[in-house]
Amino acid sequence: MPTAIKESSPPHWLARILAVAVLAALALYIASSAKPSTLGNITEACTLAVAAVALNLLLGFNGQISIGHSTFAGLAAFTAGYSVNFWRWNPYVSLAVGLVLCFVLGLALGLPALRLKGPYLALVTLAVAFVWPTIAAKFLDKKVKASTLKGTKLQPPTWTGLTNSRPDRAVFLYWLAVVILVLAYVIVRNLRKSRIGRALVAVRDNETAAAVMGVNLKFTKTVTFGISAAIAGASGWLTAARLDRLDENSFTILNSIKYLLALFLGGAATLAGPIVGAFVYYFVDDYLKTHAPTWHWLPGPISKGPVASFLLGTIVIIFVFIAPFGLVGFIKDQVRRVFVVTPRPLKQAVASPELIEHTSDATAAESSAQD
Repeated sequence: MPTAIKESSPPHWLARILAVAVLAALALYIASSAKPSTLGNITEACTLAVAAVALNLLLGFNGQISIGHSTFAGLAAFTAGYSVNFWRWNPYVSLAVGLVLCFVLGLALGLPALRLKGPYLALVTLAVAFVWPTIAAKFLDKKVKASTLKGTKLQPPTWTGLTNSRPDRAVFLYWLAVVILVLAYVIVRNLRKSRIGRALVAVRDNETAAAVMGVNLKFTKTVTFGISAAIAGASGWLTAARLDRLDENSFTILNSIKYLLALFLGGAATLAGPIVGAFVYYFVDDYLKTHAPTWHWLPGPISKGPVASFLLGTIVIIFVFIAPFGLVGFIKDQVRRVFVVTPRPLKQAVASPELIEHTSDATAAESSAQD
């Protein structure tokens, strides 16, 4: 029989504090001891996690399918690269502008969601993802007069005490990615735990019932699309801050597929799922790309060609059968065998003395009338 722990009780808060302390200690240890190349890999994983968190808000909690989130990331990245290099904007100003542009584009793409559902909405976003590289290529030809666009050349601020050397820049980008990931997580978590979050889930489960309960479907769907697009734009800005050069192939449909894989590997409609899935996907993929080509024990047909991609696809297929609700869902199922967190009991409404007196008078008057 698993042990029951009440939500927001002292043991529950203690577990939360310990989890945050462990994660903070781990982040500090990595920043102080890891090599620049390792920090760079973790920064890339955090960037992928931010995009997966954005997609989770839209698909996991609101039920709207999008295969075009790479477009939002690309728009923010190109906005940052162009504005910093040609207009001499501050990189952080370019971040704010990029987020606004992504939010507006997300609102525009959220309009078809008012009429389209399921695969039809997915086709619209898929078309946007295919169109973006062509737009980016035309932008480069007409505006940059080159085949690539430089990144933001983001340097550590002087108040950090870091220089622009490779090790210090790796540390700065690592902390920047961690902070943006934490902010994205907090935004999505607060939305999910709020009244808006309950409206999101209601729309996902049954639009008709949600509308009957008073949920504004148009507002909920479009604004959710916009917020999700803005968070995905933060992922693209991080990419522009990390890379030296961008081109039309920096954000393609393959990026959107990575976001989806990271989301479902970790567990859709869970708060920690996108982050866990992004890190697992990135480091498994990186390990296979590095080591799989040297595995001579593989059968002949498998050892030839893109062996890393083949093995990654095989692992994903097997994983879906083992943990259909993602890693976080699988872990939760195992933890529930030991203890479960029970929700707080609903508070019973207590009628005011005036209301009780008014009800008593009305009952008495009704009895007199019957007599």
